[in-house]
Amino acid sequence: MYQFTLNQFTRDLSFPFFIQYGKHENGLQLHSHKDFSELVIVLSGKAVHIVDNKQYPVAEGDVFVISKDTPHGYKEADQFRICNIMYQQDMLPSSSNDITNSAGYQALFVIEPFYTMAYQFTSFLKLSPSDFLKISAKVDNMIVEYTSNSEGRKTMLSSMFLNLVTTLSRLYSFEGTMETNDVFALAKSVSYIHSHFTEPLVVTELASLSGYSTRHFARLFKDTYGATPLDYILTLRLNLALKLLTTTSSSVSEIGLSSGFDNPNYFSRLFRKRFGCSPSEYRSIHGTNRLGGNTLTDTVVFGRITGERTATFTR
Repeated sequence: MYQFTLNQFTRDLSFPFFIQYGKHENGLQLHSHKDFSELVIVLSGKAVHIVDNKQYPVAEGDVFVISKDTPHGYKEADQFRICNIMYQQDMLPSSSNDITNSAGYQALFVIEPFYTMAYQFTSFLKLSPSDFLKISAKVDNMIVEYTSNSEGRKTMLSSMFLNLVTTLSRLYSFEGTMETNDVFALAKSVSYIHSHFTEPLVVTELASLSGYSTRHFARLFKDTYGATPLDYILTLRLNLALKLLTTTSSSVSEIGLSSGFDNPNYFSRLFRKRFGCSPSEYRSIHGTNRLGGNTLTDTVVFGRITGERTATFTR
């Protein structure tokens, strides 16, 4: 099976992004992506989408994400035309971006790609006719910008991509799905975590939001995000603390409280364990910039938070 790399589409690896229209009249052989994910928007026609050894019909208005290392292809194409957007994970919103609080974002860009890779799962996002026209116009403008040599092209495309991600996340609907569906259950709970991670959170309460037992919820969560719910919450809190240490003049204890740690000693111990220095030492090394010039970026994707000096967990 052939495996594509992003540099086969773009030579500018400082900007890990590529967008194109694709017309697969004869289908597309089974393949995978080595170092990028792919957002697919079906613009016209229909086909059979093959994921590993499973097959699903796709048609105009369907939207789905294929993560790296997921074998997929198309067959029985009938006037099948798509928009491919290929990107690496650091192009997605950071975990401090409020769209990551959205259940739709968690479902479409985090949970569904994992389930597609692990369980040959198909997407729930089907655009209505009016939403389809809106999204089609957005990708048209993105392709015009991508093929231009305009000043600030990369900045504009990054902004347009985030706009598209946000819009699709808002359009994601759980209507017609069973509340026991794993995607619905996890998305609802993770959305709640992102909105309330600085508050006291208990795994049993998060499990009740999903409608699952604590044990089943914890297993699903770790399978999908590569971390326990508690580790995930602590990572979000520590990344917020990193940001506050370099963008505010608040005391270390105040920052700990603002980040969700009600015990200053525990906050300092955990911070040192994760980063190898105390919060005060970190601030003295990296300074305080109220404008955010020294802030760190981080992205929660497939159970990992990436970015230099950010809190991390791995599978």
